[in-house]
Amino acid sequence: MGSPGGVYGSGVIAPGVTVLDCAGTGTERGVAHGEGRRDQVRGAIARWTEATLASLGGGTSIEHYCAEFLGRTSLLEAMERETPDLLDEVRGIAVGAGVAVDLVAAYNLMDEQWWYDLPTESAAQPGCSLVARASGDGMLLAQNMDLPAWMDGSQVVLRLSPPERPQLLVLTSAGMIGLVGASSAGFAVGVNTLLMLRHDRAGLPVAAVMRAALAADSAADAVTRLEGVTHASGQHYAVADRGGVTGLECSAGGAVVSHPTSRTPLSHTNHPLVSTDVDPDKQRMLSDGGRLWSSHDRLAVVTSDPRAEGSSTDVGALLRDPSTSVCMRAGSASSLQTFASVRCELGAQTRITIRSGTADAGLWQDLTFTS
Repeated sequence: MGSPGGVYGSGVIAPGVTVLDCAGTGTERGVAHGEGRRDQVRGAIARWTEATLASLGGGTSIEHYCAEFLGRTSLLEAMERETPDLLDEVRGIAVGAGVAVDLVAAYNLMDEQWWYDLPTESAAQPGCSLVARASGDGMLLAQNMDLPAWMDGSQVVLRLSPPERPQLLVLTSAGMIGLVGASSAGFAVGVNTLLMLRHDRAGLPVAAVMRAALAADSAADAVTRLEGVTHASGQHYAVADRGGVTGLECSAGGAVVSHPTSRTPLSHTNHPLVSTDVDPDKQRMLSDGGRLWSSHDRLAVVTSDPRAEGSSTDVGALLRDPSTSVCMRAGSASSLQTFASVRCELGAQTRITIRSGTADAGLWQDLTFTS
């Protein structure tokens, strides 16, 4: 049943995977998120604080770090200007969870923190492997979301019901407005970090770009939105519906179509395939750290493994296969592990399945829209 506060119920669909229903305005959705997963939000931000401060070598506080990060960029100003409803949602999360707004805001700037911290030891080693292909009379969009290992345990799915808009299912970390997701309008958005592309300190952050695209009326409208914003961070966006998939590589220089809308297969990891808007210093740092090798290796897997061209079950088996580099495991050479795997089957009906954690962590579970 509904409630004035914006949340109309939540439920666990599997151990470690919680679906939280949030409805209403941005503020209402955020408060529902913060209140509904308060302990999880606080735990995620506490681990993020520990990881951030440890990588800086001490001598500062998280409040000081956040003040500098937010003060030296205009990322929140871009959200205020272009996606005010989503900034309200961020603020609502802080209110609902009882956490300082600046901490929640900085936590939502994950991709932006990666380039902000890149010259230091705090730089992350981003991953994510994505595949899209024709499936019957529709399309399948699937990916592994690979994130720092300390984020494990913060997985949550938001079932968002904005006023008079399509409902959204969004995978995220508790306290964040979103990572990837699907719309009841029949399309989905996947992402891959492209950290070597030029960034813009006054651009729109990735989380806000993804959610703005997902809030569109259609896949075509989502692509138009991606092409029309100033991007804060290098990112590949895959937008798929039953008719096909579009790939765009986005950076400070704009959006470049890397895969024109079609039903031909699309595979992507964490290096650009067409964009030349590369920052040579970041490219060198990533190469020296072995991160480009990892991206090329994973791309070879998702383009050549026969399971990538098989059924949704076959693709799921590939994503959770620990014998390949596509499935990142805790304790490996990388600081990353697979946070979750997502499959979106986009046909006459939209079917979304999710699996939380690394290969041995969980089973695929169905997610459903309620409207």
